[in-house]
Amino acid sequence: MLGLAIHTCGPDLGLALSNFDGETRHQTWPLGRDLSTQLHRILMEFISPYSWTDFSFLAVAQGPGGFTGTRIGVVTARTLAQQLEIPLFGVSSLAAVAQRALDESPAGSIADIAVEMQARREQLFTAVYTSTVDGLEPSHPDQVLTAETWEQALAQYPQPFHRVVTGDDLAATVVQVLDLAYGRWLRGDRPDWSAVLPYYGQHPVDL
Repeated sequence: MLGLAIHTCGPDLGLALSNFDGETRHQTWPLGRDLSTQLHRILMEFISPYSWTDFSFLAVAQGPGGFTGTRIGVVTARTLAQQLEIPLFGVSSLAAVAQRALDESPAGSIADIAVEMQARREQLFTAVYTSTVDGLEPSHPDQVLTAETWEQALAQYPQPFHRVVTGDDLAATVVQVLDLAYGRWLRGDRPDWSAVLPYYGQHPVDL
């Protein structure tokens, strides 16, 4: 089988591909405003020597993140999954950050990861994810909070947590986007492309 992940929620493009049996590769590109004009060309070059019909599923970081970049990535992934008639997994960009923190920590050293990322108007994108036998589960769902409200929520959190502040390297977590999607695939999840919507911190926006 073969899976591909796309991450466009930050200033860079991130792509990851794996057959989950020894071959995994990933790369990021600092495209900025050139994302819309360069994405499809880079996709075709990146998946070579495979063809689109080789893929079993796609995954995409669905936000939160930048409005334009997130939308471009989700629209591209939805279009590909619809045309290929394969599952599309939407993965929170905050969940991918939490998974990277978990991957980089000694086994069993942390279970709860509090993630925050700068949003607009002096607010924060926030979430708390818990590591379980079935993967990451949101114990504090993705939402926009003021810094003060976020601190209050963490002060009342019932158990110890590891805190992560995201930077501009969101695209580097495309590997975790793919891994989280693969975990859901192994558990039998086969989401339809139409269920994946961009998330900007408040409510998903219909396409």
